[in-house]
Amino acid sequence: MKHLLKISESASETQDIGRELGVKLSSPVIVGLSGEMGTGKTVFTKGFAHGLGVKELITSPTFLGVSEYYSGRMSFVHMDFYKKVTPLKIIKNFFRNGAVILIEWFENYSIAFNEKLETDIRVYIQYLNENGGDNSANKRKIIIESGIYDDV
Repeated sequence: MKHLLKISESASETQDIGRELGVKLSSPVIVGLSGEMGTGKTVFTKGFAHGLGVKELITSPTFLGVSEYYSGRMSFVHMDFYKKVTPLKIIKNFFRNGAVILIEWFENYSIAFNEKLETDIRVYIQYLNENGGDNSANKRKIIIESGIYDDV
């Protein structure tokens, strides 16, 4: 498994890192995205979607569970498992449709549905709190793990 470490010092850099990954991908692929509240998961996703060519406004699907976008070079499905909102049967239909799927809070899938989720790529965003101060003002560490893309 390939591991890539990136440091982001701003929301725009986090978005750029997401876009870099999105540009490299082709479907079908499942990307799991993890990080504490406020670390920039949706900011990363906005860049990721831009890299796929998505034109619509990307928002967090926390209360919807799933958002679909079709304006890019391939279908993009943005899921969020912070809360269990969408039934498993619907989620599994998305897994079979050949889209690029990015799942925020992917680690909650096994808790919500009592089964393991296999992802092709995992992205972890963490606070890089260097001075013991406010996390929101500090850098982020973005770790990308991939078993399918060597150049990620």
